[in-house]
Amino acid sequence: MMGARITLLGSQHEALKGFLESHPHGHEMAAVVLFKRLRIQVEGVSDSDRYLAQEIIPFEDAWVTGSSPSHIAFNLAPLREIFRRCEDEGLVFGFVHNHPAGPAEFSDVDEKNEYTLIQALSNRNGPDITFVAMLWAEEKWVARTRSAKAPRSSESVRHTLVLGKQISLYGYKESSDTHCEVQARQTAAFGQPFVDILQSLRVGVVGNGGTGSPFATLGARAGIGELVLIDKDQLDASNLNRVRGLVRADIEQAKSTTLKAFIENIGLSIKVAAVVSEVDTDPIAVDALASCDVIIGCTDDFSGRELLNVALYVYAQPLIDIGLGGRVDEGKDGYPYLRYHYGRISTILPEAGQCLFCQGVIKEVWIRAQHARRDNPAITAEELKGRYLEDGATDAPGVGPFTSATADYALATLFDLIKPFRRFPPEVRRDMFFVDFVKMGIHSHETAKDTECPYCGTHKFLLLKESSRLNRPSLGKRYEFS
Repeated sequence: MMGARITLLGSQHEALKGFLESHPHGHEMAAVVLFKRLRIQVEGVSDSDRYLAQEIIPFEDAWVTGSSPSHIAFNLAPLREIFRRCEDEGLVFGFVHNHPAGPAEFSDVDEKNEYTLIQALSNRNGPDITFVAMLWAEEKWVARTRSAKAPRSSESVRHTLVLGKQISLYGYKESSDTHCEVQARQTAAFGQPFVDILQSLRVGVVGNGGTGSPFATLGARAGIGELVLIDKDQLDASNLNRVRGLVRADIEQAKSTTLKAFIENIGLSIKVAAVVSEVDTDPIAVDALASCDVIIGCTDDFSGRELLNVALYVYAQPLIDIGLGGRVDEGKDGYPYLRYHYGRISTILPEAGQCLFCQGVIKEVWIRAQHARRDNPAITAEELKGRYLEDGATDAPGVGPFTSATADYALATLFDLIKPFRRFPPEVRRDMFFVDFVKMGIHSHETAKDTECPYCGTHKFLLLKESSRLNRPSLGKRYEFS
């Protein structure tokens, strides 16, 4: 699955669509989209860049020298300042237009326009530039990329991903057969396009234990095309009650690499990368995370969750975060019993849903306590309390049926983002719900909407321009453009 991947926010998609379709006489319209290019290689999966739309610049009337329902002509002079910005800010120039009456494919006129643009760009910005062309026609996006080193040739993108309240994919490869009998029942339930969309996605799974391993194994069987598994921990004997695909012989081996081997041995058409590192401290893990279309959070690490909470906005990714909680009491017989126990599924998109801080899943004081424990593993609860810190841990033992069931709900949530099938009752939120394993119910609770939240309120981190990875100097310079 070669080819670049393009990501648009839902608001960007609506703005472009509205502008392109606004000509009073149904003529072609054009705009510039400036992209951030994430050129990140992850061993085990395809070499596939991500282009994240940063800014939309509609063509002004004065730039257009002629148009009709089947063509648009324009002056290059007004675009030279945008060319300069691309060079100064490390952005990629994208030319976007429409075919009001179709077809949904590039024309000979488009070929000439793109060649003219990339020649002008390379004359101004050098021979190493890339160029994105996008076409809106027949209610879908068609896109391709070009390189100044081979301006006459183009490469179709793998897909264009639009992130609104759900996931919409355009331009993905359509299967000519039943996509193999393994996914036949999903095809029967959701249709062939659903299976093809799953096949096009790269999904990152952060944490490969009790929830991450069942999600990854079932996700692979479901037809996800690429998985990036991120976990620094080795398998312990105590993990064997709930992990999927790992056996006693794997004890003291890295969870991510052994899980990768298991998934590959299933014999499905999936590519898997294993990153043995900690996502909030290792730049290699952050880059692997940034390369993904969707992130599944399966870590019980508050600092790791904080990083995912930033990354979903900076790298424009849906985050499905999984957690378990509850309380164990002592019964009259002297043995423990589950007073309550639940699985949580939080679903946050860059422009929809409350962030993990606003949902109460993570708190600054818990993160600081975790950092204090990293600095001094022997620190006591009393010492933490003396520093006004608290752990935030819940009494939720990792028991296989509960961890696996929560992971299954998370995979079903990904399905619902691709092709909505759920009918939520009014009292259950789409961005956060709990599965109660004791009372056997599904519920949500209300949380205050913080309009000043830098994540989901003011969107301070949305498509953030980075000087270092996620603007964290400790993680070093951001991904290289080699």
